[in-house]
Amino acid sequence: MNIESIETVAVGGWSKTGMSLAKLLLTLGKKVKVTEERERGCFSPALIDVFARKGVCFEFGGHSLRFLRDAGLLIVSPGIDLQRSALSAHARELCIPAVGEIEFCFWLTRARCVGITGTNGKSTTTFLTYLVLKEKRKRVFLGGNIGIPFSSFVRRTRKNDLIVLELSSFQLETILEFHPFVAALLNIEPDHLDRYPGYAEYKAAKFNIFRNQRPDEWAVVNERFLPEVRQTLRARCVPFSGGENENVDCVTRIAGLFQIPRETVTAVGAGFHGLPHRLQTVKKIQGISFINDSKATNPASTLWALQRVKKKGKRILLIAGGKDKGVSYECLRDKFSGVKQLFLIGESAPKIHKAFRDRCPAEICPSLEEAVKEAYRNAQRGDVVLLSPMCASFDMFRNYTERGSRFTAAVNKLSS
Repeated sequence: MNIESIETVAVGGWSKTGMSLAKLLLTLGKKVKVTEERERGCFSPALIDVFARKGVCFEFGGHSLRFLRDAGLLIVSPGIDLQRSALSAHARELCIPAVGEIEFCFWLTRARCVGITGTNGKSTTTFLTYLVLKEKRKRVFLGGNIGIPFSSFVRRTRKNDLIVLELSSFQLETILEFHPFVAALLNIEPDHLDRYPGYAEYKAAKFNIFRNQRPDEWAVVNERFLPEVRQTLRARCVPFSGGENENVDCVTRIAGLFQIPRETVTAVGAGFHGLPHRLQTVKKIQGISFINDSKATNPASTLWALQRVKKKGKRILLIAGGKDKGVSYECLRDKFSGVKQLFLIGESAPKIHKAFRDRCPAEICPSLEEAVKEAYRNAQRGDVVLLSPMCASFDMFRNYTERGSRFTAAVNKLSS
């Protein structure tokens, strides 16, 4: 799309991505308008004032047709569901193209993109891919759903650079032309069923990563999903085996496309100790280990965590719960043999309690801090207190990062 002719751009959502987009659009000389469903009081007045002084116009408390009327383009944050938001209807009525940040930034770069999607482990795989590629290439950028907006660095990229992007299903919903040089599908498990009508629609959003690829590009695909995507792939296909080591297998296949040997992947992996909030050991108190797995926002991710802790022969006191995403917790019922006790928080606590009350003792707690205290009271030397919520965090926290930090603070308070 020719963005030179567009004078005014509307940004849907005043999130981290929205703020980054506003900065980028101002540097491009565009008039920027931000429309946000939440009320102004939910945000920092000082930050709003900084952007307002630069000419950004704001609308809080909803999305109005009048506010969008002079916009030539709408860029929506991934948290906005265009199937339900008034923004979508307004954009159609006004004939305004609506895209996401990934699509818009793709228009602005000549660098090659490596896009990685999946339900679980995609942040780890994305970061490990970034580290491995940096072993051979000087200019490699990291961004996307991993927490670094594409728009925050896109203008610094050049033709021969590489951009490694973690891509969520939400981000892949709003692509039009985006086609990564390498597109990788790690895995898919039921998730976000509070946004999608069913598992099929969620998978379809993930498969969008391959939609626009060209014959000279690469599709790195978990072999479990090859039968579903093979017929529609235009890119060259590189399968890898899904299983316990699928993260490393995927990174190894991507590295091979850039002539990076397996030995380099192994060496980089040996020095990589994981991302924050993903099976992160907080501390040990009187022989009781506390592990922060706040990034586990669906049952399959919690199952992965339970299996790894159980391998060490530890008894687990599990803290779980949060914003329900419409998924079933049944896949965990037969995997609870290593769980000694369950402490539940948040909106989904009653639903999870009902699913597991016949599997192990379960208690609903009023807060995360109280759950940590109760788990500690009931733990014995050699046990593990594991925060692995299997739910989103938005009912009680801003994001999973805040939830993990609050868990860490509560644990540290036990020994103070």
